[in-house]
Amino acid sequence: MHILLGVLGVVGVALFWLWRLRNAAGAAREVVDVADDLRAAVRRFGYSRKANQNPLDGIEDPRLAASGILAAFANMDGALSRDEIDGIAGLCGGAFGCDAQEADQIGAYGRWLIQQSPANMDEVIRRLARNLIGSLDATEKRELLAMVEQVASIEGGGLSETQQDSLERLARQLG
Repeated sequence: MHILLGVLGVVGVALFWLWRLRNAAGAAREVVDVADDLRAAVRRFGYSRKANQNPLDGIEDPRLAASGILAAFANMDGALSRDEIDGIAGLCGGAFGCDAQEADQIGAYGRWLIQQSPANMDEVIRRLARNLIGSLDATEKRELLAMVEQVASIEGGGLSETQQDSLERLARQLG
């Protein structure tokens, strides 16, 4: 009997470690997929580093700047979750009238933008909003603010106090 229990114990431990390895492999695949998305987005939108210029200041496509703002608001309450990433892509696809693949790439570029100043999301928002001031009409500005509220509330509840303050600053900056 004790031999049977020993064999079952060894089999159980082996199955446990196989299950753990399979989960680790899945997590590693997800990290690689995110890195591939970022690389493809940066390549697709033709980023080129200009001397003495922060990448946040050189964004000319309003879709990319808006995506960066959405990612910054979502990132204020912690690292971006898969739901927030998908939510940003979905909102970008609907607002910009693009297919799912292009929306994913726009969202990935926005995530890359927030990595250019990871410590201060308010600075990211301020710089990206500066690029949007002349390119959005009043309706588009309201749509952007509504999109920000939707993305910021994906992780439950509504806007945090920090997000609410940043949203008010963004509304003032956009005019």
